[in-house]
Amino acid sequence: MEPRIDVHLLTLNEPAEWREACIASLEDAPIQLHVLPGVPGRIGEARAAGYAQGTLPLVSFVDPDDLYEASAFTQLADALDACPQAVMVYTDEALTDENGHDIAVRRLAYSRWQHANSASHVHGLIVMRRSVVEAVLKETTDLNNFADWLLTLLVAKRGGVLYLPIVGRHWRQHPQQSHRTGDPDAVRRIRHASNLWR
Repeated sequence: MEPRIDVHLLTLNEPAEWREACIASLEDAPIQLHVLPGVPGRIGEARAAGYAQGTLPLVSFVDPDDLYEASAFTQLADALDACPQAVMVYTDEALTDENGHDIAVRRLAYSRWQHANSASHVHGLIVMRRSVVEAVLKETTDLNNFADWLLTLLVAKRGGVLYLPIVGRHWRQHPQQSHRTGDPDAVRRIRHASNLWR
């Protein structure tokens, strides 16, 4: 199967078995996986290095503490191929416990208001057009926890957002999750940027 999406995974201090399970869940996905070391406290900077990997026209990321549905990558790439004006597509996600067992599915049909006001609205498996990510990425490199939120907001300003009501990501809940130590100044900055959009 030819890869259609460049996907990066940033490693930090997650348990090795979680990372191995994440990578195993991607085995049949039509992706080129790039594994890079994270930069502690600098998720935006590390993400920029991740998005710079490869040359495929679609990009995504996976987190090493989560699990993914390999077949969802094909559906996401197909959705973007079928809709040239769209710049991003994403899925629902299942919340899982620390052992990786599903607890509940979060249905996340797209809302601009929700996207602007919640870091976890566009939060399942996300695929974006490389050209659009590259155009806005520099605005996110100095952020840590909420770099992904700002990036998806900036990408969404550039075109259509598609939503697939399938589970693409199994989001593991555990005490070390980076969003649990969020920066209020970053949230204010992102909300200000999203207010300029409306």
